[in-house]
Amino acid sequence: MRGNKIRPKWILASASPRRSEILSRLGIEFRVDPCRKQEPARNPRETPSAYAVRVARFKAEETAKKYKSGLVLSADTIVVLGNSILEKPASREEAASMLKRLSGRWHEVVSGFCLLDCKHRRMRSSFSRSRVHFRRLSPAEVEWYLKTGEYRDKAGAYGIQGYASLFIDRIEGCYFNVVGFPVAAFEKLCRKAGIDLIRNPK
Repeated sequence: MRGNKIRPKWILASASPRRSEILSRLGIEFRVDPCRKQEPARNPRETPSAYAVRVARFKAEETAKKYKSGLVLSADTIVVLGNSILEKPASREEAASMLKRLSGRWHEVVSGFCLLDCKHRRMRSSFSRSRVHFRRLSPAEVEWYLKTGEYRDKAGAYGIQGYASLFIDRIEGCYFNVVGFPVAAFEKLCRKAGIDLIRNPK
């Protein structure tokens, strides 16, 4: 413990290994307790950012029901191409279709995230947007990527931190947002909540 400050108890309401890795590298000590309930459906009139934030808040609220104290952190990341949301592919064929649609085009990655203080039942949330451009992919490259299996459990059927980095030639915005957790926006939200991640991260 540094000084007289009490370090908050963090609970990550996500099973994402990528989010766990990012938080660990920030020096944050946390326990993983993902929300097991089915995520709410999107309202057709809802913007992608509003939907991502609503899902993140839902995850945080569900997980927080089990705790009387601590800080629950949740997030939801979606891939937006034109007017379509590309969620996690349900099959290899669906993943192939997504990658072909992303080929040679810009798309947007939106992450909604939420911080819930279990003791005071105070909740703060925000979102981050990044633009990503795929170079044009050949059918052979799409097939090669599918064989890696990396597309599984990934919004938009790809992971920027892995093999798919070979396909991406431009990014506008936060890289970590595309991975699944917007570090800069998270730090800003924590400052608003009176949490100093730099001096007292744990």
